[in-house]
Amino acid sequence: MLYALTTPDWKEATTQSDIYVVRTDRGLESTRQLTFTTTRNESSPRWAPAGGWFVFSSNREGVASEAKQQLFLMRADGGEARRITNAKEGVSTFAFSKDGQWLVYRSGKASEEQLYALAMASLDRGMSVDSLAPAQLTKHPTGVGSWELTPDSRRIYFITADTVDADEKARVEKKFTVDVRNAATSVNSLWMVDLASASRPITRVTRDTSIAVTAFSIAPDSRWVGITAVPNDRYKRNITEQGIYADQYLLNTRDGSVERLTKNEESSESGLSFSPDSRTIAFSASDDMAAYNMKNRRVYIRATDAK
Repeated sequence: MLYALTTPDWKEATTQSDIYVVRTDRGLESTRQLTFTTTRNESSPRWAPAGGWFVFSSNREGVASEAKQQLFLMRADGGEARRITNAKEGVSTFAFSKDGQWLVYRSGKASEEQLYALAMASLDRGMSVDSLAPAQLTKHPTGVGSWELTPDSRRIYFITADTVDADEKARVEKKFTVDVRNAATSVNSLWMVDLASASRPITRVTRDTSIAVTAFSIAPDSRWVGITAVPNDRYKRNITEQGIYADQYLLNTRDGSVERLTKNEESSESGLSFSPDSRTIAFSASDDMAAYNMKNRRVYIRATDAK
């Protein structure tokens, strides 16, 4: 098991993290420290699908005040880490496709981040970072928000804003800081990248302009996507309590249809969970799903395809 250990320095008001590995069959006595950067940080270790090596995020290279988070590859039995990305704005999130073909990561300026992919074959060959050629998967005008690969490695779903406020973007870039109370935000929708097609087309999944997508979950069989969305009503969407107005939806990826599962005012449900065989969906909510209350929460289940 890989894990990152963060140590606080209370005097300097900083923290520093390194990566460790431990054998689950032997426990604490087998713990080994793998990175030793006393003033930099390593985080988010992820095993490659075939095992034996892993990738992690670090700001270990460059001037400390300007160093960006890049991805590094390292063998589990030790040795020096090798940098595998050279992203100008650094890397924010990353994941391996389960079929072992791609390492996908997100990079770019805030609100303009896009998805890129590195072929696993090139990483296995030990190519230098200058020789690696990441494929840009998205060029979305409003950037890519939260995203996730499907278990079958054929698609990537992501949330993105429908529009960009040019004035707000310019204000942030020019560092004109003001305290905007209850600022309006753009409506978010769910999109999909088709990795199974050579051209990797990008399509919009949710088209209902009366709702704004806030989160999603993918079924183990990749056929279904659970969607959490709030009303496209600023005074229900732009408040800290927007979750009590959210409802659950179910996307059938075979025909693109979206089924609304709940319709409750001031009653929150958790996001959808899927059984391991994807045949059952579940969520938690108040025991009567009435308006906001302090009653116990219960679990509700249904056969996934039983509309």
